[in-house]
Amino acid sequence: MRTIKIDSVQPEDEKIEEATTLLKNGKIVAFPTDTVYGLGVNAEDKEATDRLYEVKKRPRDKPFVLFLEKKEDFIRFAEVIPLFAQKLVNKFWPGPLTLLFKASKTSPSSLVSKQGKIGMRFPSHPIPQNIMKEGKFLLAVTSANLSGKAKPLSPKEIKKTFDKETELLLDGGETLFGEESSIVDVTSSPPCLVREGWLSKKQIEETWAKKKDILFVCTGNTCRSPMAESILKKMWPERESEIKIHSAGTAALTGGRSTPLAIKMMREKGVGINLHRSTPLAKKLIKKADLILVMEGRHKKEVLNISPLAEGKVFLLKDFALGLKEEILDPMGNSEERYQKCIREIEKSIRGLISRIA
Repeated sequence: MRTIKIDSVQPEDEKIEEATTLLKNGKIVAFPTDTVYGLGVNAEDKEATDRLYEVKKRPRDKPFVLFLEKKEDFIRFAEVIPLFAQKLVNKFWPGPLTLLFKASKTSPSSLVSKQGKIGMRFPSHPIPQNIMKEGKFLLAVTSANLSGKAKPLSPKEIKKTFDKETELLLDGGETLFGEESSIVDVTSSPPCLVREGWLSKKQIEETWAKKKDILFVCTGNTCRSPMAESILKKMWPERESEIKIHSAGTAALTGGRSTPLAIKMMREKGVGINLHRSTPLAKKLIKKADLILVMEGRHKKEVLNISPLAEGKVFLLKDFALGLKEEILDPMGNSEERYQKCIREIEKSIRGLISRIA
């Protein structure tokens, strides 16, 4: 094992590049995370993952954790995303929390358990973040100790244990927390605390127990977002008491009425939006929302411009609900047929949304 010192705050580009090259070639690299030191491989390289199981002496029924480069990436690999899981993502990522989701079909098979679950974490440490950004791949990671043994407290201990099996050790000094991540299984309701690590049971339970909040966003808050709001309320009436469902617009005026065609088309669907009044998008609304679903890419940019901390909880409605990176275009000023098409798209998306978060 080759050991190189690396700056944990501002990792040197050439050292990150060396680690990335090794990982692309199927090698194992040791590096610090925000919790403890980890052993990592390219998550898409099954042979490298298989080798890591052997080196770690880890049972195959205990898959490694998938590290994410971007907070929002978790929706690609999670089949179901309960709102209490979204609240945990919003509160504790990046940070020392691993969440177990029902794995989607696009999840790396070597990281999916026999029960069909996948563990994911968005680390706050610059070294794994920079490796993933440079390499354009995600990491499969496990703590740098033999399975069942004490976690290593120093890079020296890692070298002693894995000197022959690991190609490179990035020595970034002490880790931030020095304790493993807490693990929460969000495939059941209520969620199950599998391991209490850096985050306490109390911190986690207080977060997921709070009332949930879904915010739809369009431009004027007179067509698409109030239609989505009202359709979700109609399709999911049993959850309205525990979930705040509302809408706003990036260019909305306060108190504006929905367009006449929107009111007419929705009335034909048995949904009344004639009492709806438009609300401008504001930082306070963004902060309180657990999940923000927008109609177009520009709406997402506007949300993040107002509040960059909203990353990881703002998505295109079609992307989150159906896995389609498509926009729902504004029907305002167009024909009844255009409104009907828009409503059909929203209805399909809302059915997908309910399936995704139920």
